[in-house]
Amino acid sequence: MLDSDGLVPHYRPVEPEGIGRLARALGGEYRVIRVLGQGGFAEVYEVVDTNLQRRLAVKVLRSDLPWSPGALSRFKQEARAIARLNHPNTVPIHFVGEAEGLVFYAMPYLEGRTLAELLREEGPMPSPRVLAIAEPILEALQHAHEHGLVHRDVKPANILIESATGRPLLVDFGIVKYLDGPSHLTESGFIVGTPLYMSPEQAMGQHDVDARADIYGVGAVLFQLLTGAPPFEGSDSREIVRRHLTEPVPVATLSRDGIPTWLSAIVVRCMAKHPGDRYPSARALQEALRTGRGAMAPPAGGMPPAWQEAPTRSLPLVRRPVRWSRWLAGTAVLLLALAALLIRPKASLIVQNRLTEAIALSWGDTGLTIPPGDSARIAVPPGRPLEAQWAMVRPATLDGRMLGDGVEGAILEASARGELRWVVDAASDGEPRFTPMVVNGTSRPISIAVLSRDDSVSCGCSVRPGDSLRLGYYLLGDESAVSVSHPEGGVVRFDLTEQSLDSVTGAVTIRVDSASLRSERPDPLRASLPVR
Repeated sequence: MLDSDGLVPHYRPVEPEGIGRLARALGGEYRVIRVLGQGGFAEVYEVVDTNLQRRLAVKVLRSDLPWSPGALSRFKQEARAIARLNHPNTVPIHFVGEAEGLVFYAMPYLEGRTLAELLREEGPMPSPRVLAIAEPILEALQHAHEHGLVHRDVKPANILIESATGRPLLVDFGIVKYLDGPSHLTESGFIVGTPLYMSPEQAMGQHDVDARADIYGVGAVLFQLLTGAPPFEGSDSREIVRRHLTEPVPVATLSRDGIPTWLSAIVVRCMAKHPGDRYPSARALQEALRTGRGAMAPPAGGMPPAWQEAPTRSLPLVRRPVRWSRWLAGTAVLLLALAALLIRPKASLIVQNRLTEAIALSWGDTGLTIPPGDSARIAVPPGRPLEAQWAMVRPATLDGRMLGDGVEGAILEASARGELRWVVDAASDGEPRFTPMVVNGTSRPISIAVLSRDDSVSCGCSVRPGDSLRLGYYLLGDESAVSVSHPEGGVVRFDLTEQSLDSVTGAVTIRVDSASLRSERPDPLRASLPVR
């Protein structure tokens, strides 16, 4: 069974306290065997139902994070929505529960290998095998979309090939959202995708993500199954996200021989930057794959009509006299138009990035990335309306989980003239934000949770001894804080105020050491030093 982040299974020593607490929560009918995996927000346990003699995987929200009542309620509500899915290529949820201070749900324990494991072991796959995997996964997605749910994390690690049957299973619906409602789990701080397979709208933190984000993820997975590598790679998550936002979609046929051209074209359409340019539904994509597959095997009578050469005929070459007067008149008009362009007043846009993270700037079909503290100048057509968009490239943990809220904005000008300047800072969208960086000065790992203005809990990550981690941007409110959990010092809360932040970048550094952990309520101005 997969761990809570959809990664390759891994085992760690059993923690008797956690095992015992879950056993009490489940009751005497269940026996808790071991911890299968741990992610930023949840742990997964192997459990045996002694009455029905079946193995379960129970996913438990981490109890060491300060979940708000609203977040817990939304988690249970969406788990029940997922439980209503009934499809042979999804993993059902048997029950949702809350006891002993734990919130959890149970799924079947499945034996198998993920596509991520198969890719590592076997490399790229032939087209027929890719299609045999893709079609049932698309059926599962269509079923979920029809029930108002978007998966938002389609990736090889979340597609399991069951050992007993060989059927592909779409797993880990833990970060879905309702198609017809707001992104509840995003508000609660859940991570919404993996950078290698994340749609541009997810990377930009948009809240109106719909089923077409899953189409993008399927396209990225198809590309990797066919070529052996993800469509976009980079030295870190920010570089990968930047490439998803700004670079053209790669063509699979240019990466590896033997891939059908029609299949490569389908992948390109799946990964279109704008959702409206993708396939409108999983069913539409499935139909496109079936049509292409039908063309792969020529009929017994010979080549299919689409592959037959069209008849050609020769056309007589007619020589016509050159009309020099018409040529000279056309040349004069061209020269006058060129001169008019040369003497038109120039216009330019200068964008300055005052955030601690890079921003992706796009206008029309063009884009670029501006590093933190840097600026960029672009030429714009003078006298014409200017419409550009910027979006912060969110930071991520080492395992690729995105941190913080999406921050974005628009640059609009009715008539571009002269030199236009635009500054992007921590309050550019009219909402003050903060971005904490936690420095671990202790000898043990510490767990971090961030409370933003809307009382949501974010991050759910850890910082190793002697290391630091920037946690992204969050809305600033009266109760904004960073909660630090240490194995030896309990939980310490660092309250944040405007006075403790850099007024432009919204940055604040929280240095955690033994002294701050011994204090019941540290002084934010002493424990939190602004980054300037």
